[in-house]
Parts: sequence; C-alpha cells; structure tokens
Amino acid sequence: MSSLKNSLHRRTHKERSQLSHRTRLGFLEKHKDYVLRARDYHSKQDRINLLREKAATRNKDEFYFSMTRERTEGGVHVKDRGNQALPTDIVKVLKTQDENYLRTMRAVGLKKIDKLKTQLLQLADLLKPSVLKGEDDDEELDEQELEVLREAGIIPPESKKSRRKSRSKKGKHVLFAEDEEEARQYATSSRKGSDSQEDDRMDVSTESIDLGWKVPEQTKRKRRKSKVSAEEEETVVEEASIKTAEEAKEHRTRLLKELSARLVRDRQLRYAERELEMQRALMGKGASRKLRGVEKVDEDGDEDDEDEDRPPKKVDEKTWKPRVYKWRLERKR
Repeated sequence: MSSLKNSLHRRTHKERSQLSHRTRLGFLEKHKDYVLRARDYHSKQDRINLLREKAATRNKDEFYFSMTRERTEGGVHVKDRGNQALPTDIVKVLKTQDENYLRTMRAVGLKKIDKLKTQLLQLADLLKPSVLKGEDDDEELDEQELEVLREAGIIPPESKKSRRKSRSKKGKHVLFAEDEEEARQYATSSRKGSDSQEDDRMDVSTESIDLGWKVPEQTKRKRRKSKVSAEEEETVVEEASIKTAEEAKEHRTRLLKELSARLVRDRQLRYAERELEMQRALMGKGASRKLRGVEKVDEDGDEDDEDEDRPPKKVDEKTWKPRVYKWRLERKR
C-alpha cells in the first residue's frame, strides 16, 4: 500500500505571495519563516537570562590559582594560546630566506622588464621628436604612458622648460565681433576662402592640357579607367595602412601597460627587501640607536607659482628617505 500511495499523483499546494497593494511591506512571511524567527528569538532570550542569573549569583571572593596567570583587557578575558616565541637565530634565518626569495623574484622581474624595454625600443613609431620637445599630438602617447617610459629609462626625464611649455596653452588667433551677425560673416568668409582654395587646386588638376591635336576617345576612356583603378588601389593601400597602424598602437599600449605593472611590482619588492634587510640588521649583535625615521624629501622652492597646483607625487625612494640607525662601534676579534 505504501508503494501505491507514493505512485499516486499529489496536488502541490502553493502558498500565497504578497498582494500587489502590500508590496511596500516586503516579503510575506510564511509559517516556516515564523518558526525560524521564533527559535532564534527564544535562544537569544535564554542566553541573556542565563547571563543575568550568573551575574546575580556570582561570588565576589571566588579565587582560583589559575587566575594569577590570566589577564583581562578592558574587562574582557584574554586567554593565551600557548604559542612560544621563536628564538632570534631562527627568525634571522627565516628573514634571510625571505630576503633571498624576494631578491630572486626581483631578478626575474628585472629580466622581463629588460625584455619589454627592448621590444619598445624596436618599435619604429614609438616616439616622434615633437613629443620630446613638449608639443601635443593626437596620435602620440598620453601623459601616463610617457611617465611610464621616463620611469623605465627609455626616454630622458622631463625638464622644467618642457613642463612649463606643455602646461601653457597654444596661442590662437582670436577675432572680436560686436554682434552675432558680424561673427557669422567672419565665419562664412573664412569657410568660403578655404573652399575656394580647394576648388582652385581641383581645377588645376582636372584641367586638360592642350597638345595641339585631337585626342581620340579610346585614349580618354583608357585614362579614365586607369584613374579609377589607381584610385581604388590608393583606397586599398590606405585601408591596409590604417589597419596596420591600429594593430601597432594596440600592441604598443599592451606593452606599456605590462611595463608599468612590472615597474610597480619591482618597486614593491625593492621596498620589502630593504625592510627585511633593516630588520635583520637590527636583530644582530650590538646596540643600535635610531637617528631618523621615515622622512619626506623637501622639493626645491625655486619653481614658478604655476607649479603650486601640481598633484602630489607618488611615494618613491626619491621622495621618501628610509630609516637611519647607528650602531655602537665594537672591536672585532
């Protein structure tokens, strides 16, 4: 009978969802949701009542000998896990291992950086002389990519003159008009002048040269066909050149992004290696005394007022000095 009951089709009873005019009240709670909420509430109430009972019936003079080894911080009992501190010699060995690992990983990263530098130097259209002079060009690298190249040492650092030149805006010829009509007249006259110059060039190129005799029609047709074919070839060559230029640009940006990430990683590894070396030296023999902490290098105040709005520099070895310690001189045997 049990197998027969299970084989029979049973109707699935669906619970009602929240009504449309009561959606602002949220999800409609079912019985199973209420059971979970009630159990959670009652368990919390039981714990609170148990703590109240313990606080009411506690003995103020209660003492155990284990209390001498325990401690509290801000009224909270802090239990020691029993971990023993490693001796100094073992810690020094571990730090040397970490330092050697960082040194090897940094050497691997430097090899990859050198490989990326050679790939960038092999690009024929990496830089134009206009970029080094501080002139702007839409097809050239942006400021962030130039900063990556300067940090990698591919191009020389930017001088103060080029920096001022790049900040100063390019001069433009400005015409002042009293009315809107006068401004429109200036604009239309300039457009007409440029259009007339282009038309003159086209007329000169399209004018036929008088040879003194009649040219047969076949030669004219052949010339027209040759012109059309030459124009088609030019368009195909232009499209191919545009496609290759876009691919080269994508390849260049990909190399520059990878180079910038590698440089950041190399800087972080260099800082970590220097910190481990300092910690290992401090753990050695001899009394050391801290002379200076981490200090920021002050910039030169000879720059113009235009440089006051410059954003803050990134934290680097050039802008931040490491800690300085002094050890007492001891005679070596």
